[in-house]
Amino acid sequence: MKEIFIRNATINDIPEVAKLHVDSWYNTYSGIISQEYLENMRNNLDKRIERMKKEFDLRNMIVAVIDNEIVGFSEFTFSNEFSKDIDIDCELCGLYIQNDYKKMGIGTQIFEYVTNLFKEKNKKKMGIWCIKENLQAVEFYQKKGD
Repeated sequence: MKEIFIRNATINDIPEVAKLHVDSWYNTYSGIISQEYLENMRNNLDKRIERMKKEFDLRNMIVAVIDNEIVGFSEFTFSNEFSKDIDIDCELCGLYIQNDYKKMGIGTQIFEYVTNLFKEKNKKKMGIWCIKENLQAVEFYQKKGD
């Protein structure tokens, strides 16, 4: 496999990241989330891109790149801003890999990159956002907790 480069996302990455996000949901959550919701995500991709650009400075995001193509990304926080009722001090809000690049270790590299960022900031208790019906992701995160 070609070399994977992980870096901070830039605002110019947003269109590619937004498309990857929508495609990942469509591929992963068909049969779990309503088809109408997934179609709505696809049909409103331009709005998602604009919203993500507006909120870019509020996000912590990294991308995994192979041959100048974004093949994965992750969003995270150095606080519990989205899960205030839970005793955590950082959150992995999403980790997405292009379908054609799954099972190649990219998710593990992204996960380790983000958790190392958390360790550098002295974070001790991470929360992970994951839809429980996404059994592949649940298993992935359970293995990481061993």
